[in-house]
Amino acid sequence: MLFTLKNTKSENLHSCNYRGAHIVFIKTMNQTDNNTINIHIPSETATLKIVVTCFANPIVLRSILQNGGIDIPLLHQLWYNKFNFFYDYKKVIAQQLAFIELMQSNGIEVLHAEPVIGCATQHYTRDIGFAIDHIFFRANPRRPYRQRELAGIKNIFTRVSNLATLDSGSIEGGDVIVDEKNIIVGLSEETNRSGINCLCDKLAELGIAREVVPIEFSHRGIIHLDTKFNIPAQGLGFIHPKSFKPASLKWLENNFDLIEATDQETRQLEINTFALSPKKVVMRESSERLASILAGKGIEPVLIDYSEVTKLPGSFRCTTLPLVRC
Repeated sequence: MLFTLKNTKSENLHSCNYRGAHIVFIKTMNQTDNNTINIHIPSETATLKIVVTCFANPIVLRSILQNGGIDIPLLHQLWYNKFNFFYDYKKVIAQQLAFIELMQSNGIEVLHAEPVIGCATQHYTRDIGFAIDHIFFRANPRRPYRQRELAGIKNIFTRVSNLATLDSGSIEGGDVIVDEKNIIVGLSEETNRSGINCLCDKLAELGIAREVVPIEFSHRGIIHLDTKFNIPAQGLGFIHPKSFKPASLKWLENNFDLIEATDQETRQLEINTFALSPKKVVMRESSERLASILAGKGIEPVLIDYSEVTKLPGSFRCTTLPLVRC
């Protein structure tokens, strides 16, 4: 299978055979360059400059069982989300390439994590790290299976301007949302109180004066906060209200102009959008209703097909790890 990007100069192309698929994509800094990346993430919606992605791996059930296996939190996730383990990874890669091409056409530099064989969730790069202001935080995944994915971005760790490690509790980037004032952190199946406390301590140690707001859910099975609440544009929030405890829902209502997603839109990961700039956001092609609401508020929605990617419960935000926004 051949995947190509259009309108690119030949000297900027990089070609490889990846798990049986011949892929052509734009050459990126982590393949050719050792310059320092000056981390800067002031919010979810500032103009994106540098982002990390990773191509999907095939599902290898043996690898899952050998590296953490099935535990109670994962069973809750399986029961609640009823996701499909058996995606076609070549179709996932094709859809990722379309998304990458869109980002590059908007002047965004896309870095690629190194593949870790047998990690079927590695293309969800959001969860293994996150940036707040000028610091990149190495996440602390709960499951050994996902801890292995950190090896894929070791080349990024050596290049970021400021790196902090969260070494107690568990916390993943899908639960960490950065707005202009606060750090909003979901208490999902993958992030716990100890992980949030560790983040608070590290922020204080680094002199980052941000309030951390823990968000509690109304039931088990939530994988990450960004599947139930997300910020598509400054001051706006997509939300599935039934997923939150009253106090957390009240805080979100008081701090954002909320746009409610239906049960079906939530199941289809339509909340999990990704801002390219303050006025442009990437959404699933099925998100016509939500896109129309954003357009009415002066935000440009860009709709693309991500249906194979979302067979596991993650979409555009989940498959991106921003390093620089301005």
